[in-house]
Amino acid sequence: MRVIPPIKAIVYFEAAARLQSFKLAAEELCVTPGAVSHQINTLEEFIDQKLFQRHNRSITLTNAGLRYFSRTSIILNELEQATADLGMASKNKKLSIAIPPTLLNKWLLPLINMRHLSQQGISLNFIDTLETLDFNKDNIDIAIRYGLEAPEHVEFDKLFEEEMIAVCAPNYLPHVVTTITPQILQEVTLIETTNRLIQWDLVLHNLKIKPAIDQNKIFFQNSIQAIEAACNGLGIAYVNKILVQKQLNDGKLVNAFNMPYCNDKKPTYYLVCPKKHKEDPATMVLYSAILDLARNQ
Repeated sequence: MRVIPPIKAIVYFEAAARLQSFKLAAEELCVTPGAVSHQINTLEEFIDQKLFQRHNRSITLTNAGLRYFSRTSIILNELEQATADLGMASKNKKLSIAIPPTLLNKWLLPLINMRHLSQQGISLNFIDTLETLDFNKDNIDIAIRYGLEAPEHVEFDKLFEEEMIAVCAPNYLPHVVTTITPQILQEVTLIETTNRLIQWDLVLHNLKIKPAIDQNKIFFQNSIQAIEAACNGLGIAYVNKILVQKQLNDGKLVNAFNMPYCNDKKPTYYLVCPKKHKEDPATMVLYSAILDLARNQ
């Protein structure tokens, strides 16, 4: 007879060993840290070996734990692949979400817990577009829409308003600048994003600053390219702060100068879903997950 430890304990051990944390493993598995600890204790009793050294605020694998993790992680990966090869993965509910390209690249993908959705039987089809797609004709389950006005004839939740910021590479400006002036404009290149509702022309108009006719400018369709251009020292981009938060934290970009935006209406991202789609449990899992990301931002 085979001597096989509890499968749940193996799964919990693999997550804790891979993430080096009971807490992070618990978050990934959607259980409590106590449940993770209990399963690992069960596994350690089963094999009569200590797998982790418990410290005050951290854990480390013992030599036995390292050997066990190297084997069990391979076995779990093989088991997962074998199941997928038999077509079990096709039973997942495939949901399509239409989302602006830069928001997908810079916000949703780094934050969304794909493993959790997969465990809920959900796979995702991302449609990166700024167009307002038809939910029925284009087979869309959920959409994130960007605009000055709230969507009509559909149910929605507000994700967040756009907070714009002027950013550039740390050494781009020749000297310390706190406010923008016509003189500064003559020394820099402005990076424009044609798909954004608020851009340099409107902001400078509101500030009563008139750029020179020969003002240096670079134009991109989406913010992804504008952000990369700013990181590479090509100019100053005016972008949504939430899309460059990582680059600001990493020091790849800095706030070029204060740019107050004075307007009653701000561009806003809305999470949109027809009422009938919300009757589907899988759709509501995804909808709630995206809404939680925005609320925890």
